[in-house]
Amino acid sequence: MIQANKFRLGLFVLAGTILFITGLFVLGLEGLFVEKAHFVSLFQESVQGLTIGSPVKYKGVPIGTVSKISIQVEDKLIRVDMDVNLSSFSINGTTKKSEIMPLFYDFIKKECKKGLSCRLEYAGITGLKYIELDYFKISHPERLIPKPKHMIHEIYMPSTPSALKDVLKLINTSLERIAKIDFEGLSNRVSDVLDGAKKIINGPKLLKAVDQLEAMSANLKDSSQVLKDTLTPKKVQEIINNVDRILDKLKQISIELEDQLAKAKIADTTDSFRKAANAVTDSKLMISNTLLKVNQAIDSFTEFMNYLDDDPEALIKGKSKKKILFKIKK
Repeated sequence: MIQANKFRLGLFVLAGTILFITGLFVLGLEGLFVEKAHFVSLFQESVQGLTIGSPVKYKGVPIGTVSKISIQVEDKLIRVDMDVNLSSFSINGTTKKSEIMPLFYDFIKKECKKGLSCRLEYAGITGLKYIELDYFKISHPERLIPKPKHMIHEIYMPSTPSALKDVLKLINTSLERIAKIDFEGLSNRVSDVLDGAKKIINGPKLLKAVDQLEAMSANLKDSSQVLKDTLTPKKVQEIINNVDRILDKLKQISIELEDQLAKAKIADTTDSFRKAANAVTDSKLMISNTLLKVNQAIDSFTEFMNYLDDDPEALIKGKSKKKILFKIKK
């Protein structure tokens, strides 16, 4: 009986071991029968948290894994090789593996020209990273790492900086700027300013100014009260009524003045005055001409009297003609 139990136990252990080894073998060889595409990408930033076997996703859908991580010595860039399962993509009308691979690579090349790229993303709060393929908005496309010349037969997937890299860069920059701030010097300056302000506040000049302001405020308050007591609503109404009466009187005076001007016939008087002025001007011209003629007559009479004085007989004989004497030269 004991021998039979030992035999059954040994047989059970043997069968379990065979099943375990068979499972490992099947799982290990499963990847050999899956059609895969191979991508390569280069990263400038740290890939801390990315390991071989990390997921590769296309818009959140798992499509493969990271197969290799290495450092390129010539440019110090991090090279990441990725294996993508073609079974994750649907290609209608094609069943042959020899046709699926070229079609898939053509699709990827076209999508890369349209903006398809990859970047590192965090898988939760564990610190592990995975590679995400998507059409990211790139602010500076010229900063993307171009495909190296030696990658002739490989499909190159451009990479974009992760969002966390920019955040960490900003944090580091902010921390560096904060570290450069002289907090001790600022503290000393603030203390000096506070001491100076304290001296000014407690100084006699400020206290005197405050007292003067209080006195001015009290005077202003008293003046305001006096004005309030003086200008009662009744007084204000009386002033308004007086102003209205004065305006009415001014209006009446204006109307009377207009009537007086209309009765005075200023326009007719002005025309008559203009005509009289013209007549005076004409009379003045006539008088001037008369005086000129009188003056000429006086000049002629004076000349006549002088002539009679020189030759009294001329009044009887008449005016003699002057003889012209000719001198003959010898």
